Amino acid sequence: MAGQSFGQKFDKKYSDTFNVQKDVEVEINASNAEINVTTWSKNQVQVNAFIEIEGLDKKEAEKYFKNWNFEALGNKSKVKITAKGNNRFPFKNDFVFFNDQNFVMPDIDFENFDAIVLPEMNFDFDFDFKDLKVLEGLESLESLEVLKDFDSWVGKDGDYNFTYKDGDNKIEIKSKKDWEKFKKSKEYKKLKEKMKFDKEKMRKDLAKSREEIRKQIEENRMKIKIDKQKIRESLEKAKAELKKLKLNYSADQNSITIDGKKVKIKKRIEIKVPKKATFNLNTRHCKVKLPNTVAYGSVRYGAFDANALAGGDLKIYYSPVTIQDLNACNLFLNNVTDATIASVTNAKLSNSSSGVKINKVNQNVNITHKFGDLSIDEITSDYASFRLLLDYANAHLGLKNITAPLNFDIGKKSPLFPEKAALKMTLGDNKRKEINGNFLINSSDKNFVIKGKYSQLVLKN
Repeated sequence: MAGQSFGQKFDKKYSDTFNVQKDVEVEINASNAEINVTTWSKNQVQVNAFIEIEGLDKKEAEKYFKNWNFEALGNKSKVKITAKGNNRFPFKNDFVFFNDQNFVMPDIDFENFDAIVLPEMNFDFDFDFKDLKVLEGLESLESLEVLKDFDSWVGKDGDYNFTYKDGDNKIEIKSKKDWEKFKKSKEYKKLKEKMKFDKEKMRKDLAKSREEIRKQIEENRMKIKIDKQKIRESLEKAKAELKKLKLNYSADQNSITIDGKKVKIKKRIEIKVPKKATFNLNTRHCKVKLPNTVAYGSVRYGAFDANALAGGDLKIYYSPVTIQDLNACNLFLNNVTDATIASVTNAKLSNSSSGVKINKVNQNVNITHKFGDLSIDEITSDYASFRLLLDYANAHLGLKNITAPLNFDIGKKSPLFPEKAALKMTLGDNKRKEINGNFLINSSDKNFVIKGKYSQLVLKN
């Protein structure tokens, strides 16, 4: 059966060139694009962006070109390149297909929308008490209660100091003599009567205020119900729009079908920079290829390939990684299931839930690996300083170049693998050790350290 044709193809090119200093910073904010960076001997940054569309008519394609958020701005010290998604289609970002990359489209299960349950929401009620009587008279009532009990506590510590103010009348008692005199006065009798009256008034005010507070709480509960209903209505509307979209994806042809139309979009950005240029990356769903350079920022949900990272601080998420040389750089890998680094020197590498393969570790390397697999084929004999922290990880290390005696402190074995021994060595094969659980391995000078927590480690000499 013949495949469905895409029909006409439309493309557009954007170009710009900037005269820059040799150590220019290039900032890239992009989504859904293939980014290829090369160096040249000129003190210029040249940017060429290409977009190619199949499956739309000319009018629709022109709308897409017009709305693509592409921009290149710069001066001598910095060039900023922005290539974000297009809102022509009701997606957060567009779908882009790389020529040489297998793309897997996740299933969209509309049935899950019906399973969405709104959680109970706790609100901090901001009551307006300006019309309530609940606080009126509390201060005077407190003073009157003190006056009532004055006989029982006055004189206990030899210090008497009581002040009460009622309108224009102010009563001060500084001694027991003042108190005895005050008890015989008309003011005392008036205050006793006032105390009885105020307490009764407070009881009535509190009862009234409780009812008003109850009404306010009920009103707020109704508001919450209305807000939750609005959220449900919005979710239903979004669900209906997605169902109308009739979205289909063909893995065989790298195409997306929208309302019966097969659409294929390719975006490519080619950048030429001076050899000492540095990069600040913020990319999502991009295939990024860099030369020998310094890089900062983050790469998410794409692919990353660099000849050499010679400095910087880079975070990579959910993207396959290939780096020939990692030098004087901080690199964080999160959920990177396929990372290959040929050489690591003077670097700090932190991995979480990732699979990392390192061919050779050179001088001054610090690695933290939490969850996932790590393999190091070789550690140079002049490593200077090597630190490896394993946390719920599985690691294989080649130690054929390590001649320094190593101390082994084997602790409790991992509960994840209770059937395995804490330390396993095979008779006649002293070149392989298998360690399970908590352990500390170090040289006498503490320049070589491997620490494991509930981890599996295989050492090969």
